This record gives sequence, C-alpha cells and structure tokens, in this order.
Amino acid sequence: MNRPLERATRVSLVTAAILLALAPPARAVNFDTGDSDLKLRWDNTLKYGAAWRLKEADASVATPATQPNVDAGDMAFGKGLINNRVDLLSEFDARYQAFGARVSGAAWYDHVYRQDHNDYPAAGHPPNALGTPNGQFTPATRKLMGRKAEFSDAFVYGGVDLGNRKLTVRAGRHTLLFGETLFLGANGIAYAQGPVDLIKAYSQPTAQFKEIALPVNQVSTTLQVSPALSFSGYYQLEWRSLRLPATGSYFSPADFVGDGADVLLLPTGAAAPRSADRKGRKGGQFGAQVRFKAGDVDYGLYAAQFDEKAPVPVVDGTTGTYALYYQRKVKTFGASLSTVVGETNVAAEASIRRGTPLAPLGDLIITVNPSADNDGNTPYALGNTFHANLSAISVFAANGLWDGASLVAETAYNRLLKVTRAPTGIPGAVPDALNTTHSRDHLAARLVFQPEYFQVLPSLDLQVPIGLGVGIYGRSAVFQLVPEKGGDLSIGLNVEYQKLWKAGLQYTHYYGRGGPAPSLDPATSTNASYRQYYKDRDFLSLSVQRTF
Repeated sequence: MNRPLERATRVSLVTAAILLALAPPARAVNFDTGDSDLKLRWDNTLKYGAAWRLKEADASVATPATQPNVDAGDMAFGKGLINNRVDLLSEFDARYQAFGARVSGAAWYDHVYRQDHNDYPAAGHPPNALGTPNGQFTPATRKLMGRKAEFSDAFVYGGVDLGNRKLTVRAGRHTLLFGETLFLGANGIAYAQGPVDLIKAYSQPTAQFKEIALPVNQVSTTLQVSPALSFSGYYQLEWRSLRLPATGSYFSPADFVGDGADVLLLPTGAAAPRSADRKGRKGGQFGAQVRFKAGDVDYGLYAAQFDEKAPVPVVDGTTGTYALYYQRKVKTFGASLSTVVGETNVAAEASIRRGTPLAPLGDLIITVNPSADNDGNTPYALGNTFHANLSAISVFAANGLWDGASLVAETAYNRLLKVTRAPTGIPGAVPDALNTTHSRDHLAARLVFQPEYFQVLPSLDLQVPIGLGVGIYGRSAVFQLVPEKGGDLSIGLNVEYQKLWKAGLQYTHYYGRGGPAPSLDPATSTNASYRQYYKDRDFLSLSVQRTF
C-alpha cells in the first residue's frame, strides 16, 4: 500500500469512528404526532467500509498485450487498499391507517476513487478511455464509485376492503420480485421485474437477490381474494439497466461497459468510440401473478414482458463505433411452488423466456447492418430458453458447535431450447446452437451456511457466514451465473452489539481456471471465455455500521 493510501485509510478510519461515536443512542426517530393512527419514523444507518486486494495482477488474467479491452479494472489496483468508503442510508416512513409513504436515499464517499490510481495504461498502451489521462479514473467512474447521492425508494401505498377481499396499491419507485429465487435471480422469474446492483453483488458475494435489487418507478397492485388466493400485477414507468461496476473500478470485468466506458479497441489498432446506447423503454414492461395454496403447498403462476437490463456490445462496422444494445419485449412465463419438508423450507420455480438475446455480456457482435436495432432487427441472435431454480432454507437447533445455525442454498439451471433469430456474420453460428463456445445447458449453485453464537459477551452476538458459489457445468448461451468449473468462497465474521452496532470482516477467494472475461479478437473469437476473470482479485473487507 502506498503512503497516500495509508494516510487516506487512517484519516477515514478516524473520521468514521468520530461520526459513529457521535451518533445518537436511539435506534430511530419516532415522531409523536398526537394521533395514534398517524405513524412517522425516520431511520439512519452510517457505515464505514474498507477493502484490500490480497494479490498482485496475474498476467494470465490481465493480458494487456493481447486483450487491452478487459484489463483496466485489474491493472489499476496493486496489492492493498481498493475501497475506503463512508455510506449513509436514510429512510423515512409515514403511515395513516391503511395509507402511507416511504422515501429512502443513499449517499457515499470513497476516497480511493477520488484520487489517481496506478500509472496504467503505461506509455505506448492504447487508452482505456477517451479524454482521460493515464493513471486517472474517468469522471463517470469517480462519480459512481467515489461520490454520489441518490433516492432509492419513493412511493405511496394504500389499501381498501372490498367486502371480504382487500385491494392494495403501491405507486412510485419501489422493488417488486416474483417467484421463489434466493441468490440466482438472473435465472429466475424475478429477473423480469427490475435490475440489480452488481457492484454490491461482487463486493458482498453472500447477499441475496432481494438485497441487490434496484427499484424502478411503477404501479403495482394485489387483490387478496382469500387467505389462499391472491392476484397481483404491475406496470413499469421506468427502465433501468444493470448497475455494472464502472470502467476501471476494481470489479470491472471489461473496459467497454459500465459508467465511464467510451471506447473499444479494435484488433486493427483503431479505437471505436461509444455511440448512444440502444436502451429499453419507459413503458411496455408489465407482469402478473396468481398465488394460491392447496394443502401445505403454496403455488404461483407468472407472466411478464420486459426489456433487457444486461447489455450486448455491438460494433458497427460501417461507422467504426460501438454501442450497448438492450433487447426489447422479452417475454417470460413461469410457475413456482413452496412447502416445508421436515425442518426445511423447499421452493422451486420453472420458466420459459421467449425472444431473449443469446449473447452474454462479454460476447462482442460485429455488424454492417445500418438498420440494426434492439427490437425486430437485432444484430445478435435471439432464442427461447428454459430456466429452473431449486432452493432450500434450513434452520438448525443449538448443539455443542453453535447456538443456532442456518443453511440457505439454491441451484439454477438453464437450457437453450431454440434459436429463433440467427443473423449472418455471427462467428461459429450453427442452426441449433448460438456458437461453438456456448453449450445448451448450464448449472450453477450458491449457498450460505451461518452458525450463530448469542451473548458471547453481554449484548454481543456473533455470526460466521460461509458462502460458496460454484459453476457446476456448462457455458450458458444466456448469461454466466458463475464461471465454468469455478466460483468464489467467502468466510466472514459478523458481530452485533445492542442491536445498534454491527461490524463485519470477510475474506473472499476466487477459484477456477483464470482468464479475461471475453476474447475480443475477431481473428480468433469474440465470445465470452467463461473463465474466472477475478482469479487474481481475492480481497479482504471490513465494515462498521450503526443505526440511529
């Protein structure tokens, strides 16, 4: 760690300690309105986090000589500090009888991204960004990763009784997830309902899908016909893409996607600047579900139409530019069930997607079609796919090894059923499969086992989360959940004091055959590698937070 970073770490640690120490003792502010029907509550959580890279960049993963489009995130950081961040989450809730409103916002500052990084690209290396000097993060990267404030939830809600039935409505920016997925929501029905924050997912591998979901403006409603039957639906008024790690940030898999990405280096030596993204629509995204119970089993039926949140990078061979395409009007239909088997809650869901793009993030598409779009004339292949998730939640009683423990696990499987559109010019395209680097089937799994220890010291509880992600087999033609025959292992130590203070220490290790995310040399391949592109990015993270 260099001296400026050491000084920055000390300053932020002292600042965070002072801020946390000065926080008022109450958990939340509950306002006395004088009316028992009117409830007002204000919560704030202040958090300090730091993380350190444990390995130097590996030449087998970061290959600037042959793959200069996928090296900035790896090469910008040496062994040492990668995050030095203060977060504030503020949440306000108001409720009057059956009506209410919620507004929440987040702000953060990370000193690591407000200064220069390693002197990379080096002299003679093509630029990773246009207009940004070597050794500096792009302005967009500095903003997203280093200093930003934003609203999260902002919605109103209400409910009315219709005889023996109840109708509830929610309007504004909020999250809504259908189905039974826990971790691998990209494979599930919930993928249709909104984008996720991949920055948070990569930095917290044990986070569940609901914890990384991002809200969108929408109107959603539920009609509870009886305790055993309900109908729900939504219509979205906003489209948001996945929140990818900004270009050049630590978890960035490729330099040409994410905030701050503005150039793609071609094998000819030319630099293709980024043109306007082909985005999704503000409207035209909607869905519905039916939930019912029969015996001890809860069932669900689902249908939705959505615009993709993950981009397909496309090079326009006629203009020499590239753009990110987000496919429109993908349709999904699915079903789920949930029940209890012994002491374990078991859930499963299955779904089919129609018209989904068959080019995972990392595949590069080259087109000379001037009328190409992200609707009916795509330069990339489309197809129909099958998806299935199986999950389980088990709680274990106290014994000699722990005071309590839980196991949360999920497997996800997807299969390419049919290619419905295969434009000419896609390398390796064949009638029944996208290309020779992809497989029809893909299976992955993720689990978190967490023993707990209560009152280790007065008012102090302890948890030891152990997380594992594994790519069991296959190279999905839809998306990569976990690298083929690779994954990640994390071990943490969390403490909670008086239900106010929380602190955590986590080690994350990436395993599997290392390599860059895609190979972007049209002379050999323009497809995703399915290798472990975080092989050399093991890290240790520390966090301290307080709610008041």
